[in-house]
Amino acid sequence: MEINIRPGVASDAPFATPLILSAAETLLNAIFGHAKDKTALGYLAHAWQLGGGQYGFENHWVAEKGNQILGLVTAWHSKLGTAFDRATLDSITSYFTLDEAITVVMRNQTVAVNLTPPSNTELMIGHLAVSEGGKRQGIGRSLVNAMQAKATELQKRHIVLDVEVSNIEAIRFYQSLGFNEEAINKGFIRFYRSV
Repeated sequence: MEINIRPGVASDAPFATPLILSAAETLLNAIFGHAKDKTALGYLAHAWQLGGGQYGFENHWVAEKGNQILGLVTAWHSKLGTAFDRATLDSITSYFTLDEAITVVMRNQTVAVNLTPPSNTELMIGHLAVSEGGKRQGIGRSLVNAMQAKATELQKRHIVLDVEVSNIEAIRFYQSLGFNEEAINKGFIRFYRSV
């Protein structure tokens, strides 16, 4: 069966949000999972269905094979602007109480300070995840290739991404696709590949 890459839709939430969580489980649980009776997965499902922002379906692509979602990816670029940031903040404040939302934003900023946003010439990919049932079937490669096409469409010169230094499997995967290490910054490796 052929791998189909398509834009995410709201109804993908039951399959997509566990994949987003699996892409950086420890990190996302540390940011979103500390509120009583609320989990990172609960927040991600809420944010996905709202559509906009960092965790919404509007900026994600899913890989499916035989109508089964097996992977996903997102991409950030300089043209997303303040509406993207506002939608991310709105998803946080509409899910958490005010005090919880402030804490979540502060925890997120602690992580974000160690990450460099994409420049005008870069497309940054993230949340790349493949389900256990989809591994070793070319799903991850297909998602990266789709983002390569997106980068070409947006006239970017590089695809960039950050990987936690402890995520050896991901590091080897990106190296196998021709990504090169650019820098290490407080627990993250920045990789790049020319478009």
